[in-house]
Amino acid sequence: MHLVIPHAAPSGPQCQAAHERLELPHLRQALRVLALDGEMRGSESDLSPIAERVQTHDAYADGLIPWAAMAAKQLPGAPDVGAWGLITPCHWAVHADHVAMHDTRTLRLEAAESQALLAAMAPYFLEDGLVLHYWQADTWLVRGEVLRNLPTASLNRVRGQSVDAWLPRTAAARVVRRLQNEMQMLLYTHAVNDARSARGVPVVNSFWLSGTGDLLENEPQRGGIAVLNALQSAALNDDAHAWTQAWQALDSGPIAEFAKVLQGPPGSGALPALTLCSERMARTWRLQPQSLLRKIQTALRSPNPVTLLKAL
Repeated sequence: MHLVIPHAAPSGPQCQAAHERLELPHLRQALRVLALDGEMRGSESDLSPIAERVQTHDAYADGLIPWAAMAAKQLPGAPDVGAWGLITPCHWAVHADHVAMHDTRTLRLEAAESQALLAAMAPYFLEDGLVLHYWQADTWLVRGEVLRNLPTASLNRVRGQSVDAWLPRTAAARVVRRLQNEMQMLLYTHAVNDARSARGVPVVNSFWLSGTGDLLENEPQRGGIAVLNALQSAALNDDAHAWTQAWQALDSGPIAEFAKVLQGPPGSGALPALTLCSERMARTWRLQPQSLLRKIQTALRSPNPVTLLKAL
């Protein structure tokens, strides 16, 4: 078991000030028996958030973590080789000085709606050698050679945020930008959007491409990793109250269960680990085999979670 917690220490001033109000007894309990096992550094401007790099053992270049190629291996009837990308239907709101993406989870696309939109869009993608595959109502897969070395920003960078800084601008990305423009015109009068407008729910007027690239020949194993994204929304909005509540819910839920695992008999496989992520750093603590004396010394420690979060 390896828990990864993104946005554990956001940079927003309100959340920063809220650190002192955190009460995280189960995190403290877990850290008491874990040992620091390494750290990874990143930047708020990286296309791939540091939590995603942790999940893939930092094996890929920035913006080229092939989430889509990993998903394609599980897609019936689709080739599991080649370059892939994730296509996320979304709603863009155009403002005077920027374009923002609504949180894609609020669209709540139904399967029939999603499949109808894909069917309308697929011929335009195919003209550029890009083949769309239905995967889930809120996420499709796309296959094409142009995606092999095309870095793209994670959906987690733009969900509910301005998209301007994250749009791909390389020469290879011109086809993507053109398709985004064409889809805006196509979708403007689509029957699915007419029906959604009549219901008073957001329409689909664009898409986001992410998770591009192809798999390594020796793909690193990622089994046992659980990413807990409960802090994301509050952190991105610098909502200190919601962030502290989300932290306390994590502490009383999955972290409490994790702390119980640490107290139990050792299992087979990888040792349990916990990774806390800010935008700039990820630190991993792992259960280490210990002598009786070391266990006693460890039990007497009382690490302060707030201090550790502030150091991220």
